[in-house]
Amino acid sequence: MIKWLLMTSLTGSVASLLFILLRTKLASKYGGRWYYYASLMALSLFILPLHFNMSMNQPLLSFYEKQVQPDSTSAVIEMTAPIGTSMPDQTASASTTSENQGFSILSVDQWILGIWMVGCLAMLYRYFSAYFRFKKQAIQSSPIDRIGDLKVVVSDYVHSPMLIGFFKPTIVMPNANINADDYKLALQHEWIHYKQRDAWIKLMAVLVNCLHWFNPVSYLALANISEACEYAVDEQITKGLKTAEKKRYSEMILHFASSSPVLNSNLAQPNNQLYRRFSLIMKRNTGSQKTVLGIFLVVLIATVSVFSSSVVFAEKSKPLTEDSGGIMTYYHTFETLEENVELALGTKSMHISEHLYIDAEGRKIGYFNRTEPYYKIKKYWKDKESAANMINKTMSIEGHTVTVAFSEHAKDYIDDKVIKQMIVNQITFDLDYQDPKYKYDHQAFIKELMKRGVYVIEEVITPKQFTYRLYQKTSGAIVGHKMYTSYDKKIKITDIFNGKAKLPKTNLNDIGEINQAEETLAKQGVQLGAAFVIKNGETLAIDIKELTDKMPTINLVIIDETTGKIVEAIFNASSTFSSHIYTPGKNEVNHSFKVVASGDEQDHAVLEIYTYKTGKEEVSITK
Repeated sequence: MIKWLLMTSLTGSVASLLFILLRTKLASKYGGRWYYYASLMALSLFILPLHFNMSMNQPLLSFYEKQVQPDSTSAVIEMTAPIGTSMPDQTASASTTSENQGFSILSVDQWILGIWMVGCLAMLYRYFSAYFRFKKQAIQSSPIDRIGDLKVVVSDYVHSPMLIGFFKPTIVMPNANINADDYKLALQHEWIHYKQRDAWIKLMAVLVNCLHWFNPVSYLALANISEACEYAVDEQITKGLKTAEKKRYSEMILHFASSSPVLNSNLAQPNNQLYRRFSLIMKRNTGSQKTVLGIFLVVLIATVSVFSSSVVFAEKSKPLTEDSGGIMTYYHTFETLEENVELALGTKSMHISEHLYIDAEGRKIGYFNRTEPYYKIKKYWKDKESAANMINKTMSIEGHTVTVAFSEHAKDYIDDKVIKQMIVNQITFDLDYQDPKYKYDHQAFIKELMKRGVYVIEEVITPKQFTYRLYQKTSGAIVGHKMYTSYDKKIKITDIFNGKAKLPKTNLNDIGEINQAEETLAKQGVQLGAAFVIKNGETLAIDIKELTDKMPTINLVIIDETTGKIVEAIFNASSTFSSHIYTPGKNEVNHSFKVVASGDEQDHAVLEIYTYKTGKEEVSITK
């Protein structure tokens, strides 16, 4: 929400300022009507979330591909397996309120949104209270005339003719001596406002100003719309009039010069605006002859505005490191180069496979790259001879030829752009990698692998297909772990904790015994939410939704309060190890439990803890 406000505010500001600064020249050259609609376009940029997808500091990597078996290409098939989709049999107990909710605090973003909302509501009250108060005073007298379906009334509270109202507008005339010609021109002026729906357009401008009350340019844009709509009306009325008639029309406007609440369409305006209007009225209209050029100019200004906002708010890609997106082929530092090549290719033993999560840019998700997963990948190197029957293609990366093979399970992803980028990222990172501690030649190692082996994509899994890795404990309880994704939506039975928690630091590095580490965590950690009961047929879920660079991992323990025992400990839970479930054994059902957490450093984490109905996926352990 905050980013949308800032991006649209900047985009609308750039476009509006350009039109305001060039107002006299543009309206004079292309006409008042053109300028009015162009200003509306600039105003719309305050609310339309338009931007170019830009990523700063991202290396531009080029590669070519040669299909070895082009007939193998086919559409990507996703096997949908939503987690926890089974419905509870009966209405669950009410959500539990935590006695430790003191740890759940408002974030900076929430404070900013709160302040913005207060300002927005205050602005709405200011505009609409003034408008309705003025309207009530101005239209209380009986109609004296009618034009089309509009009533005309006289009021002591106005000093110039104006149009008031949205659904049933009324023309209000000042209680003054007006000659017949001025009266007809004034009615014609307000009638055109009515036909142009200017009251609704001004309402939109006011709402934009309320949304962007913190931005001074939004006030200028509101005033500019009010002025531009008068340009359009003036142009419509004076079209075809002689110079003397235009002068007479200008004198009529000057006679009624005044101001009124912003939501009304009044005939006259402040002196500096009147001067610009009179200049346009007296100038011969040339706008209709340059429509194409005018449209081009509007598009150009809009594009410049959107581009400016996109550059300012562009996502800056972090440089690749081992912990921030980089993918590296493992090297045994106590083995020789040849031994490492043979180990990696699996010529003397089983090949070493790697399971990893990658994002939409083909970067490895880890401690400091905590983005939404795009795929889970299983990959490894293999010698060319044993991979001869696999579907493969060649890629050229930084002047090196890499053969990439796809298993039968992964062949549908042979042309996938994210997979390609992942391979480019890894080879580039491998070729540049230098171990800061062990001075071996990693580049020579990778070059030998590319020369003698193939890069194998064994399996590609989409986030919808992510499943829990399940284990059964001696108590009969089943625990599971996987990476949390936006697809993990379950129907809650008991809501235990949902929000940001400040976790204390617990140093477990010097503790060798697992039991001692669990007890230390249970004593030094903070309880998240109140104690809760897990009933028969229910599973506990702990989803870690947000961690920080300062605290990229946390520790969790689940304690059975009924027995006083620690039934599960989760150490070093990270962004790739972020969704955890616990289904109690037969002898643990209906016990009272609590969840305690701490960090490797003191910082905040966002978690959600709840129980839901157990499904097949929570108990189906594959042998």
